[in-house]
Amino acid sequence: MAITRRDFLKYTAVAGGALLFGVFDLDPIKAYAEANPPVWTTEALSVGVYCSGGCGVIVGSVDGSTITGGTAGKKYVVYVQGNPDSPINGGGLCSKCASSAQISTIVDPTLGRIPNPERITTVKYRAAGASVWTDKPYATAINEIAAKVKATRDANFTETEGALTVNRCNGIATLGGSSLNNEAAYLIGKLNRGLGVVYLETQARN
Repeated sequence: MAITRRDFLKYTAVAGGALLFGVFDLDPIKAYAEANPPVWTTEALSVGVYCSGGCGVIVGSVDGSTITGGTAGKKYVVYVQGNPDSPINGGGLCSKCASSAQISTIVDPTLGRIPNPERITTVKYRAAGASVWTDKPYATAINEIAAKVKATRDANFTETEGALTVNRCNGIATLGGSSLNNEAAYLIGKLNRGLGVVYLETQARN
């Protein structure tokens, strides 16, 4: 069924009003959540992964031996919540970050907590002209990217132009994204300027 933007807004308003005036009974959901609290054995502090806001999050994980299909000795994220000590979000968190534990694990109706089978854990590589994707380890992919960056810079680096010293590389361009926080954007900027890259832009004003 095709839903127009107007229909979507109508349905959202009706659902919001129903929640506000108690038409929907949320007590069973609350009771289930209280009876099945999240359990984790290791806790780490991190930041949200979906925008450059840098919201503080607390990430709870368990050893793989405690979940169905997990690998013993490997950590799996099972819970994410806002960090109340963060000066940015004060414990609040958007729905996307709150559900980001699903990047690592999901709850199967019959098996319980399992590793997310849709998670990509290797680099997908397709050679020029090829039609098949192959898997590569991250270390291999990073080394290949570094080698290509160096080769491209060496082949396109200009030290002088006339009587001027320019020291620039016109063969590489970098585009950043809004998921980069301030620190990441700073490091990427320093790296590219160190390489002499002049085509440096971002689709967000970090």
